[in-house]
Amino acid sequence: MPTTATSATTEFVELDGKKIQVTMGGAGPPLVYLHSAAGETDWMPFHAALADHFQVVAPAAPGFALSSGLDEIDSMVDLAWHTIDLLAKLKLNHVALVGFSLGAWLAAQMAILRPGLIRQLVLVNAAGLRLADAPMGELFIDDLDDLRALLFLDPHDPAIELAMPSSLDDPRILLWLRAREATARLGWNPYMHDPKLPDHLHRIQCPTLVLCGRQDKLIPLAHGEYYSSHIPNARLQVLDPCGHMLPFERTNDFVRLVTQFCR
Repeated sequence: MPTTATSATTEFVELDGKKIQVTMGGAGPPLVYLHSAAGETDWMPFHAALADHFQVVAPAAPGFALSSGLDEIDSMVDLAWHTIDLLAKLKLNHVALVGFSLGAWLAAQMAILRPGLIRQLVLVNAAGLRLADAPMGELFIDDLDDLRALLFLDPHDPAIELAMPSSLDDPRILLWLRAREATARLGWNPYMHDPKLPDHLHRIQCPTLVLCGRQDKLIPLAHGEYYSSHIPNARLQVLDPCGHMLPFERTNDFVRLVTQFCR
């Protein structure tokens, strides 16, 4: 993984009675990173590397990390409007928007609702679709070993230590379980998709990069192919070998591709 001295600060933003955790670092054009169901809201190496080129803004969605307000979020559309309002509160406009997995679904929904808000869009192993011939894997499993094998191409990848708890004794497990609860609220039924989303993808107007891991066992490559073929002005970039946790598994390539596209 790249090393960098770029640090970050975390603050809490008051938004319609909710306290939202936001981590920011770097300088330059604004880049908003929307996390996955794993809730990677700590300042990760890929955040820090991106912050060498951008002002990186990484909010924690309600129910993730220490952000409140999950009881007001019933759907991905609700979360999209919340995040749009948060960016307005932060006086951020015309941003590069990077979403990973659950966060990519959110990013796509935001680009549909407020196309003028987003300068470039990057969707990384995006959830949000249901494809009968390429079903998603089962995210809501209890065994951490099975989950590691599902999410990572190499279940012994050293990046796993950063990405998820190692055991039930890991001090991060409570926040992990909280993130799981928030994800279930958004994606339990229907499972991790919005049946109406495909009908609106043509509304996404900004240049879009769809990044996929070829060996993703959670969200098959066909989902990325669908996004890239149904969003105008989108292109697909497949990383091989790579599983679902692309920003962790292929950090250097992730940062390089995002930086080239968004600069």
